[in-house]
Order: sequence, then structure tokens, then C-alpha cells
Amino acid sequence: MVLLVAAAAVPGVQAKAVSRDVYYGANALDLNYYTPESLAPMFNWTTKEIGYLLLMTQYTDPATNTTVVINSTDQYWDLQRLGLAMGLMDSVRIFLVENWEFYPVNKERVTDIISDPSVGIASRWSLMSAKTQDKRLRVGQLALDALLMSAINPVGGITDVYSIRLWDLIHDTGGTINFDGIYVPYRCKWTLERGEFTVPDDAVIYNQTQGWIAAQAGETAKAKVTVTCDMGEWQNGVRMAVDDIKNYIAFYYTWAFRDVPGDPYYDSALSDTAATFQTFLGFQFTDNGYVVYGSYAHPFADDITAGNYILYPSMPWDMYWAMGELVANGNAYGINRRYSFSSSDESTVQLDLLTKEHVDDLSKVIQAISSGGAMSTFPGIDWNSAASRMNADLDFYSTYGHFVISNGPYILDMYSPENLYLKLVKFNGQRSTFNDDPKLPKDGYADVIEFYGFQNEDTLLLQVAHGDIDLGLVAFGANKYQGLSEDLLYNLRLYNVASSSIELTLNPYHDPDKDAPIVTLDTGTYFNPFAVREIRFAFNYLVNRRYIVDNIYHGGAAPALSGITPNDPASKYFTPVYRALGLKENGDFNYAMKLIDEGMAKAVEQVTRYGHTLEKRDDGYWYFDGQPVEVKFVIRTEDERKDVGLYISDLIENYVGFKVDRMLLNRQKASEIVFRKPASTYEWNLYTGGWGAGGLGSMYPDWQIYYWYSPLGYYPNFIDPRHQPDVNVGDVLRAVGEQYASIGSYSLAVQNASRVFLVFNDLSSPDAFSTAQYMSRTLPLDVRTISRLSGEFSMGEAVKGDVVISVGGPLVNDVTAEYENLALVHMELGNGNITIVSPQGNFVWLVPNPWWDVTRGYFIIQFFNDRTTGALVVTIYGTDADSTAAGTYYFLTHVYQNLDAYGDLNYLVGLWSDTEFGSDIPLPGSSQGDASGFSAGDDITIVAMG
Repeated sequence: MVLLVAAAAVPGVQAKAVSRDVYYGANALDLNYYTPESLAPMFNWTTKEIGYLLLMTQYTDPATNTTVVINSTDQYWDLQRLGLAMGLMDSVRIFLVENWEFYPVNKERVTDIISDPSVGIASRWSLMSAKTQDKRLRVGQLALDALLMSAINPVGGITDVYSIRLWDLIHDTGGTINFDGIYVPYRCKWTLERGEFTVPDDAVIYNQTQGWIAAQAGETAKAKVTVTCDMGEWQNGVRMAVDDIKNYIAFYYTWAFRDVPGDPYYDSALSDTAATFQTFLGFQFTDNGYVVYGSYAHPFADDITAGNYILYPSMPWDMYWAMGELVANGNAYGINRRYSFSSSDESTVQLDLLTKEHVDDLSKVIQAISSGGAMSTFPGIDWNSAASRMNADLDFYSTYGHFVISNGPYILDMYSPENLYLKLVKFNGQRSTFNDDPKLPKDGYADVIEFYGFQNEDTLLLQVAHGDIDLGLVAFGANKYQGLSEDLLYNLRLYNVASSSIELTLNPYHDPDKDAPIVTLDTGTYFNPFAVREIRFAFNYLVNRRYIVDNIYHGGAAPALSGITPNDPASKYFTPVYRALGLKENGDFNYAMKLIDEGMAKAVEQVTRYGHTLEKRDDGYWYFDGQPVEVKFVIRTEDERKDVGLYISDLIENYVGFKVDRMLLNRQKASEIVFRKPASTYEWNLYTGGWGAGGLGSMYPDWQIYYWYSPLGYYPNFIDPRHQPDVNVGDVLRAVGEQYASIGSYSLAVQNASRVFLVFNDLSSPDAFSTAQYMSRTLPLDVRTISRLSGEFSMGEAVKGDVVISVGGPLVNDVTAEYENLALVHMELGNGNITIVSPQGNFVWLVPNPWWDVTRGYFIIQFFNDRTTGALVVTIYGTDADSTAAGTYYFLTHVYQNLDAYGDLNYLVGLWSDTEFGSDIPLPGSSQGDASGFSAGDDITIVAMG
């Protein structure tokens, strides 16, 4: 037998510079940048410090005067996981579900469409991809008064959701955010260089009085981006040129900055544009793009850095400048109406390229300029060169009756606002893209897309179900569809979208001069149970999110374990946090009750010091100074939050022992109590909060820890005094890490055990033989042993001082399965394979064919301290029954015999190879020809430990 000696082979295992709890806490949270030792200076940080660092990318610790700067993706996600773990343990806000709504599509008419839960079918890509047999797509949307709700001009308009959806089909962008939340090339591509670059003498920016000037030549840039763009065709037939990009950039330099007092070519609404343009240190223009030097560089995200520098016009340059003349200098062209790009008031109208009077006025300006009658001049802007272009603009206007000229897959062919109707036709001009992602197509499938406005949502839904409309750009809740007949519902295919998230906000306020959960008001002194962190934290486990989804939302939602909800592009990075905290969608009632008991015991001790009494009486309720403890629960009534609040109220009264004042209020009345007054007024204890979803965005949730879980955001509201977090980095690491027991503790644990439970799947299974043949021989003769089938055993039977030995994998042993989420090493099932995931790397085992012909496999040995009962739990299992037997044998013959050598190790991963013919345990495939399995002479190699 070939064996790898254990602990001595692992650097740092026998002598850690930090406690073992901190060490294993860091491992469980899957920290890759920070070592347990390097976290030491941050042990006292809370979500306040980490939330700020994540948002601003650097933070100076006043305690040490040390500045921490985020400079890598590993560091960023480590901080995110630490921040979320602290936020969840502090539990001022507990997210419950991600609410879904559903877009209706007639499945007979539409045979294929791109959809994503973050946006449903409301994206450009969905409408472009929708396939119908006649290549005509009929889209319905709600339109009470108008089909479009904002002015159509790309400078300061297009702000409502309907106008944005329309514009997205008409224009192309240089880059776009894909469905993974990454900014990627589309009509432009780029090369990003980071470092220190001297801005060249020929790198220029624009000033409306001086023209293109090398204002920042010689300065040092942090980024250099070389941008190449497709010079396709505008929808007026004009070929795009680099002047379209150059003069587009000049236009925004002109309008985003006030260059002279009273500058008419300035719009204060472009302040965000001005902030971005101030990061540009100079441009060098090429035939098909530019090189830009800039002062901005995201610490690690290249896509975000590049996105800052991609400038690609959505209209011909002459259209931008002609609109500018109309807005700033219309009187000079005989226009009496006063225009603005971004606003309207009594004397000014916002320019709308679909309003007849506006485009008539704009056509006068264009005609004047094209005839040599420009009333303003700008250095570097050659009006004379634009004459033929402007004639093409006027021809487009003559054909279509508007000036919405762009570069995208569809042309606006007809708009009838009085009939709530709009028609797009496919643009067949030359366009190329730099992206081959099939979910980001270049061309639309339909030749014609028609938009129909409906003033009644029921009518719209019925029209889609009957096939008169192909799809509805209105998402409805699940209840809406339950009212349809089976025949109509059969005609629909529903596409879900994450429309909002529902959470439970808790008021943690207590008298700031007391270290006790006491609130003193003019009306008396009160006990606030939610000033006790353990009680707040318990509600993460008390509430069964799966019950809420199935019974209140009827499947129209998904359980949400945090503010980074399931369909957030970043959600995949937070799985280690949920695993480490044992957070599951169906909760953990027993653990919740343990936390509540611990929290109330602490509260009794604290209030007693201030002369108060707190006791639980025989009626099951808690009493403070002789009065029942009552919590005030503000429950929103407009939607499912009413039923969610009532469900949680019942949990509190039936199991926690507090009376509940169910305050059923609408948005206005609830907001007056929860958001417009300080939490210190103590008018509420809990609130069913709701937050809208933001659609497809960046994968980097920079603001979420700051906003949801720190006193810099809504904690619990945006009015001081805001709660100061009760949990720091060190607390999280220690709390998580103490769940991982050491292998070296086994001998003392079984010697002093009240009982040892041996748990396996079936009496006739190889696991039962492995347990009896090997594991039972590690137990003292005088200890009481109890053998249980896994389906008949509950961890609730164990108490502190017991040992539970679980043999067999998570698919056959419920106890092993219960710890699989928490485990530092776990199995993931694939198609014909099993992957062992460990901190040292992954190991893949291929399922043999036939299944019983196993000649090698992996086993895992792990130790846990059960957080609810305090029992020691040992799990041993393999990729197959032979490997499980190898694991139990190895534990008996090598681990148990040398426990001191394994010290603080928590897990072992071994590779078994069948090198000796025959088997020491029954073979499950013996009736089918299996003649060899695990035997003591086989090879075992330890491949991972920690």
C-alpha cells in the first residue's frame, strides 16, 4: 500500500500564525487574495469600512493611517464576501425573495426568442431575435396617454422605459453589456493598456473657442485605449467617417462645459458627461477610431475602464450640431420657439425629433446651414463639408417625416401617436460588429416590428393569447395568469423577469448610553428584541423562503438569501458565504431557536443590570417588567408582502414568544413611519421592504454592501441615528471557522462521548459493512453506540457531548448531505462524472461503464462541530462504495493510530486504486460479474488535506 504521510506535508498546518477558527473561516469563505494572517489589521473592520472601500476602491484606516487600495479581482471578491458575511450576521436587513413577473408571448406565432431573467424579453436582443413565420413582429405595450413618455433626442431625452426600448432598436453602441454583466465590443473594439503614459503633444481635447488643443500634453495618464470602430452606413445613406466620431466628441465638449459666462451652448443636465470627459487627457484620431489617454482606470476591471473611453455617435455629426444650433441659437434662424435638450418649462420646450413642429423648425436650421447660412462658427467644425450630408438628412425627413436618423438595425418608418402605433422596418445598410456572441446579434430577424399601445392590461393579455399580438412588453405577476382559461393559457409561453426583491427590515435601535436592548421614551421604557444581534440573525433561519415562494408567490419568485439576488450577474461569487453560514432556502428552524434562546439569555442578563425584568412565562410569551413583549410590524398591504408579513407574524407569536402588532399599511403611511422618521422614535420593529430590480447591469456590485448592509446606506433607513454594525471581520471568521472540528479532537471526543451514533444508508449496503468493520473499531468498548439508518436519524436526537459518524455520500446519507453545503470539500455531480471540490484544487472521477467496474475513486474525511447541538460530526464517503470503504479503512489504520500527527487538520481527500485482486467487503455488482473491489492491500494516496 502506498501512503502519503499527513500533516507534515502541509505547510503551516501544525503552526498557524492565527487561530484555527480564523484559518478555517477564511478557507470556508473562499478567500483567495487575503490570507488569514494578512487580514489581521482588518479584524475590527465592519461593513462600514469594507462598504466604503468597495464603493470608492480605496480606504484609509484612521486607526493605523494605512490606505488600502483594491487592485485585483481576487481582492475585490474577497472583500465582497467578507462584507456580505458581516451584513448577514448583523441582519438589520434580511432578504427573502426575488419577485418574478412574466412576459406573455404567443407560442404559435413566436417560435424563438432570446430571454434572460434579469430583463425578461424587454431587451433589444429579445425583439431582434424573435422569430415569426411572416417576419412580422407585433408588440403590445401599455400606453395610457402616449406610446412614448419622453422626448426623443439622444442628448437629453429618451428617459422613459418605452422610449429607451425603441431607441435601442434604432441605434447601435460601440460596446454593450452582455448577459454576464461584462462590457464587451459591439460596433467598436479596443485595446486597453494600463500604466503610466506621457500624454503626447498631438493628443488633443476640444474647446469651443479654441478648437482642438493639446491642453494636457506632457501629463501622466493611467490608461491608454486604442479604439477601432466600424465605419458603417447611416440610415440616411451617408457613409460614416471619422469626423462623425471627432465632431461628436467636440459637440459634447461644447455642451457639457460652460466655456463663457451665459454660455448658450451649455446644458447643466450633462454634468455626468462633463465628469467623464474630465478624465480624457487627449485624443489622437485615426481613419477608423482614435487613441485616447485618460486619468481614469478602474482598479481591476478592464471592461469598466474601457467603457469609460468608448465614444460612438448614434447620429451623424451634422445632426448633433444642427440640433445644437436650434437649441442655442434658434432666433438667429427665424425660430420663435425656445428649445432645450433636457427640460421643459413655461418658456422652453424639450426638443423631440418626433414632434412635427420641432422637426419643421429643425429642418429650417438644416436648410439654412446646408445653403451656407450657418449663424455660428466653431473652430474645427466645417459647415461647408456638411452640405451634402445635410441634404441627405433633409431627404430622410422628406421620406419619413422625422429626424430620428441613426445607425442601428431598424428605421423608424411610421409613428402615429394619436393611434398609439409605431412601425419599424429593417435597415439594410452596411453595418459590422466585433462580437460573435449569438445572444448579441447584429441583425434583427423580423423585417417589420410594430408597436401597439393598449390602455387596458387585460385587453393586451387577451390579444397576445388570441394571437392578434405576438408578445406583450408588460410583465404580469403569476396571479394574473391564473385568471386565464386553460385554453388561453395554453397559447402562451411565459418569460420571467426579476422585477423586485422583498426583504425584512429590522429596527436595531437601543439607548446609546446602555449596553442593553432597552429603549427609553417619554411614554415608558421598552425592550427591543431586535437590538439583540443573535435574534436578528436567527430570522435568516426562522423564515422558510421556499414556503414563501411556493405558497404565497405560487412559484412566481425565487428564494433570495441576500441583497445580491439570484439573477444578479454577481450572485455566483457569493455561494461560499451561504455555504459557510449554512443559509438555505428552507431555513433551519432548530438553529434559529438556538440563536433566539442564546440571544434572550443574553438580553435577560443585560436588562437585569439596569433594574428590569425579562422572563418567559408558562403561556409561552416573554414579559418585560411584567408586560408582554410586543413588536410592531409594519406590513405593506399592496402586494404579496401582506401575506409574507402575516406568515412571519405567526412565526414570531407561535415560536419566538413575542406578541405582534400587525400594522397593515399602504406605501404612504408605512413610509411616514419607517423612512421619514429616525429609528430612535421606536414606532416600529419590523418592516416588509421592497426594492425594484435594475435590469441587466455590470457584474460588479460595488454599491450593494455600502447600501444594504452599512450605516453609510439604508441602515435601517437613511436618517440618523443609523445602526453601527455589531459584527466585524474577526467575528465572522471566528464564527464560521468554529464549525470545522479538528481530526485530532476525535480520540478525546469518543472517549468522553455520552453516545456515538453510527449512521449509514442500509443494513445490507457496503457502507454498513465499512462502518461495522472499520469505524466501530475506533470506539472505546465502554461507550454507548447506536446504529441508525440515515433516513431514520435526525441531528435533533444528538446533544452536546455526542459523536455522530456518518458513512456514505450525500446521495444516500441524509446526515452527510446536511453538511455538504458547509463542508470545505464537497462533491459536484456532472454528466458522467463527479468532481471533488477542495481548497487545494478539484479532482474529477469518471463514472465507469459498467457502473460496478470501479478500479479507482476518491474519498473524503471531514469533521464538524454541529452548530445547533454541539455534537462532533464525522463524515466519510467516497465517489463509490469501494472508495468509501477505503476511507474508513484509512481512518482506522492510519488516522486513528496517529491522531496527534493530524493535529488541526479538518479534512482529508484520498485516492484509492484497486491494485490487489479481490475484496474485503461485499461487492454490490457481484451478481453482474464484479470480482474485485476494496481490499487492505490496495494503494491509497492522500491528495489533499487542510
